[in-house]
Amino acid sequence: MPDYSIAPKDSAPIVIGGVGGSGTRLVAQMLQQQGVRFGGEMNESLDNLWFSLLFVRRTIFLKSPQEIQQLVWLFINAMRDRLPIPKDLLALIDGAARYDRGPALRKSVLQAARHSILQGSPPSNEQPLWGWKQPNTHVLVPLLAQCLPQMKYIYVVRNGLDMAFSYNQNQLKYFWGDMLLEGDVDASPRNSLRYWVASYKRILTDRALLHDRLYILDFDLLCRSPVEEVNKLNRFLNLEVHQETLETIARSIVTPDSTGRYRDQDCRQLCSEDVDFVSTLGFEVPSVF
Repeated sequence: MPDYSIAPKDSAPIVIGGVGGSGTRLVAQMLQQQGVRFGGEMNESLDNLWFSLLFVRRTIFLKSPQEIQQLVWLFINAMRDRLPIPKDLLALIDGAARYDRGPALRKSVLQAARHSILQGSPPSNEQPLWGWKQPNTHVLVPLLAQCLPQMKYIYVVRNGLDMAFSYNQNQLKYFWGDMLLEGDVDASPRNSLRYWVASYKRILTDRALLHDRLYILDFDLLCRSPVEEVNKLNRFLNLEVHQETLETIARSIVTPDSTGRYRDQDCRQLCSEDVDFVSTLGFEVPSVF
C-alpha cells in the first residue's frame, strides 16, 4: 500500500479554530504579521478553502482511518510539497466537491477549491512556521491529531452570551448542531449558547490528545490587554518578534462593537446552567442569573 504518512517537517502546523464569529480572522492576521505563513486557497475571512473542501462535511466522521490519512496527506501536500497527486486519490477530491453543503459552502466554492488544489503552486515547505485557519477545525481535532502529532491548536473563544446572539450560526445550522447537541437544535440564542458550551467542553477533552499543544485564547481579554495576550500566545508558539512589530499589532487590535451585545437582549431565554458555565470561565454575565 502507498505510504501517505506525513513527513516530520510537515507535522507541526499551527491551526486556528473556534465557534464561528469568535475572532479567528484577527488571530490569523496577527500571526501573519509575525511571519507565520497561511497559504493555500482562502476566502475573505482567511478560511482555508482546501481544508473546507476536504474536511468540513458531516460525512467526514464516516471515513475510515485510511481515508482520513489520505485526506490529510492531500491537504498537507497541497499546502507544503506539491507532489503529483496519485491517481488513486483523485476520486477523494472529486467526491468532496460533488455536493452542495448549503449556504455556508456552496458547490461553486467547492468546485473552485477543487480546481485550485489540482492546479498546483510553488512548494512552501521551506517555511518552518506555517498553518491554516478554519473555524470548524475545533470539531475535527481528534482526527487531525492522529495524523499531525506535533500540531499546535489555537481555540479562540469569546463570551458565550455574545456568541448566543451572533448572526454567525453556520456551524450550528449546517454542520455540527445535532452532532454536539440533543433535542431541539434550531438556531435560537438558547441553542447557540448550548452549542458554545458543548464546543468548549469538547475542546477541553482534546487536551488529553494535545497536552501542552492546545492553547485557548480569550478574544475579549486579547482586546483588553493586547500586548500581554499576544506575548502569551507567542510564548506558546515559541515565536520571537521585534518589539516594534508587537506594538504595531497591539495598536491594531480594537474591541468590536459586538462585544457586550447580550446586554441589549433578553437573556432569560438562555439556559441558566449554560450561563453559569460561562460565568465559571470568568466571562461577564447579567446579574439576573
